[in-house]
Amino acid sequence: MNLQSNPEEPPVPTYRHRFNYFACFIDAVGFPFGSCFFSPVTILPAFIKKMSANSVWIGLTNAIHSSFFFFPQLLAASWIERMPIKRGYVLTLALIERFAILVLVPQILLFGRTSPNLSLTLFSLTFAIFMLSMGFNGPAYFDLVAKVIPVTRRGTMYGMAGAIGGLLSIFGAWMAKDFLARYEFPINFSLCFLLGFIILTITVLPLGFIDEPPSPPSQPKRLRRYFWDAISILKEDWNFRYYIYSQIFLSAFGVVLGFLTAYTIDKMIATESDVPVFTAALMIGRTMGQPFWGYVADKRGNRLVILVNTKLACLMILWVVTADFITIFYGIFALIGFLHSGIDIPSFNMTMEFSQVGNLPTYTALRSSAVAPFRALLPFLSGLIIETNKDRYTHVFLICILLLLLSCYSLWKVKEPRYHSKGQT
Repeated sequence: MNLQSNPEEPPVPTYRHRFNYFACFIDAVGFPFGSCFFSPVTILPAFIKKMSANSVWIGLTNAIHSSFFFFPQLLAASWIERMPIKRGYVLTLALIERFAILVLVPQILLFGRTSPNLSLTLFSLTFAIFMLSMGFNGPAYFDLVAKVIPVTRRGTMYGMAGAIGGLLSIFGAWMAKDFLARYEFPINFSLCFLLGFIILTITVLPLGFIDEPPSPPSQPKRLRRYFWDAISILKEDWNFRYYIYSQIFLSAFGVVLGFLTAYTIDKMIATESDVPVFTAALMIGRTMGQPFWGYVADKRGNRLVILVNTKLACLMILWVVTADFITIFYGIFALIGFLHSGIDIPSFNMTMEFSQVGNLPTYTALRSSAVAPFRALLPFLSGLIIETNKDRYTHVFLICILLLLLSCYSLWKVKEPRYHSKGQT
């Protein structure tokens, strides 16, 4: 098993290895910290509820967040694989993502109070640009990480970075709570988005200076031919195909994440000041979960970690629909953060382990393209169902349990790729 994408390349000096690790680590710390100020699980649903009681807007935002990252990846991978050096591309797209968040600030200040529907429309378009930029960037970012971070250190790196980012996010949640309580709408949410932009921008800059070994040259292909070859991977690699099935059904977890804050507001009478506390609880769970699950994934494999957390997620959803008091949801949000840390990053890391040297962008893009339609439709349809009757939150959550059980069944048939794939990155 290869631990680097290019084992024949001259060795990189130790200090450059350290800087590469530092750059990836700082970005992995900064992303959860900066994102906590516009968390799609807590802050954004509260922001939308401030301007509209229509659950379709939340469903639309959840669909954008869950799917737009995945939709463009197969198209992007077709030219990313031909790039010998990807750090410049990664940094450029990352900065576009950040400036999309910055654009939210003036448009919310201008239209948030006077034209809420226009503001929500502009917000949806801007947030879509943010997520699409991440999608076009995804295959290149993961290829860059696979080049410079060995497979047996990725889980630990993301785990430790996530823990530190989680601790900082708890502080960020306290700051967000202060903003929301001290200032009136829309200044309070604008300050949250502005601070998120600043943190994300500062922490992503080191990625542009990584000492990246060049990728093996690949032959240019027509787009149609590239798509056909990519689909052939799904036909021939049955292990990866069942993994894709499991990821499709796992999209249901995103529905629960996207509607949980709205559920507490509509059914449990949560207030705006409760939302940052939910964010803090979420970050506490992630802070505890990421180093723990990262270590377990490095030692026992990502498949086991995803299986365990998916089964626990089913029990967590049952707890949600039977909870009677708002204070119980502090523990529920903490548990969600703990479980999410054992599903999200291990899913990306496991995808990288299926790939061969030189075609990692295609594997990550295939996974993304397969799950994208489901991550778009499930939350949007859920929003439509909930809008007809607020009592149907429970129906939506119970359907999600069924889909998560199907995910467990599909993943159970997958062999751990770390020990069965040859020439992996």
